[in-house]
Amino acid sequence: MRASPNARWIPFTAEQVIDTRRSSFRWEARYQGGTLGRISVSDAYEEGRGRLVVKLGGVIPWQKVVGPEADRGELQRYLSSIVLCPAIVLNHGSLDWSAVSPLTLRVRDRADPRGATVDLEISEEGCPLVCRATRPRWVGKRTVLTAWSATGSGFSDWEGLRVPSHVEAAWNLPDGPFTYYRSEVASFTKAS
Repeated sequence: MRASPNARWIPFTAEQVIDTRRSSFRWEARYQGGTLGRISVSDAYEEGRGRLVVKLGGVIPWQKVVGPEADRGELQRYLSSIVLCPAIVLNHGSLDWSAVSPLTLRVRDRADPRGATVDLEISEEGCPLVCRATRPRWVGKRTVLTAWSATGSGFSDWEGLRVPSHVEAAWNLPDGPFTYYRSEVASFTKAS
């Protein structure tokens, strides 16, 4: 991860739990923050609410983002997780799908009063190529709706599901894309 286009990449380890029956996920990450020491990040959408919590040393609250913008952005993050967890397509009862173009599907959760959506671009073979949305991006103490995209690559079979081995996410800024997130899937477990 990195905080700005000129910042250095900071390695991290994370675990993510995604619910396939309702819009809910939790991503817990840990990384060494250099002079700040160990940093933990909790990014989640649970019970219809989004939040991002950053703690120094894993215990001292440093940053907390909640509210309507966090709710929308984290729900969009969940919807884009369909690429990592395709079982959502079969199990989630309140998702609504519409065709934007022959190879692009728009998904939203009918239970969401804010109307958050994500567009999934699909290859001719049926593999998801990229997720796109206009998401709230924090700039200082305010949010700016910004074009966002996430791309999966290196698809492999994990426990009978075809999921990407690599994921990148970027803010598509006027100066060009700012890739702020890169990850490699090290393990994948289906809960029963």
